[in-house]
Amino acid sequence: MAISNSVMVSERPLFYGQHATAIAPIYEPQSLCLRAGQAVPHQSDYLWYLEKGVVRTLTWNEEGDLVTLGLWSAGDCIGQLLSEVTPFQMECLSPVEVRSLPVSGPELGVLIRSHLRYMEELFSIISYKRAPQRLLRFLDWLGDRFGRQVEQGRIIDLGLTHQLLAEITGITRVTATRLLNEFEREGKLMRLPKQQFLLQFSASQLGGVTSLALHRAKGIRN
Repeated sequence: MAISNSVMVSERPLFYGQHATAIAPIYEPQSLCLRAGQAVPHQSDYLWYLEKGVVRTLTWNEEGDLVTLGLWSAGDCIGQLLSEVTPFQMECLSPVEVRSLPVSGPELGVLIRSHLRYMEELFSIISYKRAPQRLLRFLDWLGDRFGRQVEQGRIIDLGLTHQLLAEITGITRVTATRLLNEFEREGKLMRLPKQQFLLQFSASQLGGVTSLALHRAKGIRN
């Protein structure tokens, strides 16, 4: 979806004695380069457009348990404007480059609906009771959303660690590592250098877990 980069001019009421030609402040774009582990700063009047890197939006409960709200990469927009969740944080999972992006009301509405769709998909994955099904389904979701199609399958190049995969899917790191080893022995995936994955399974191999690509092909999702 194309997002307008037009200049945003704030409207302020004119007081007695002011001329109608008074010039309002002009929006000045910002760009940031952030390291892995840093938080993207909150802004109340514009979004951040991701030009490079991976960001996780998250919250946490009273016991301090982290809850992942979404994963976002180049081409996505992120920001507090897109969420009503409190607390809310945007964590860089890799070196990240962002630039500020003002959006109008209609554009903001479209982005909010897009974010909700991806969050609903992610939460539907976490609802699976069995850990193998949940992790495999999550990998399939990553492949659909971020994967690069090659002859052998889909490459996920997000630099996700075993610990992060465990956190997002609600399993232990030991379980995540064991399951990844099992998936590799079964020929479902291949682990590549720099924490990349080559997914080698199709929707039919997921058993009871149906891929998003298959859902969308049937017209279940837009």
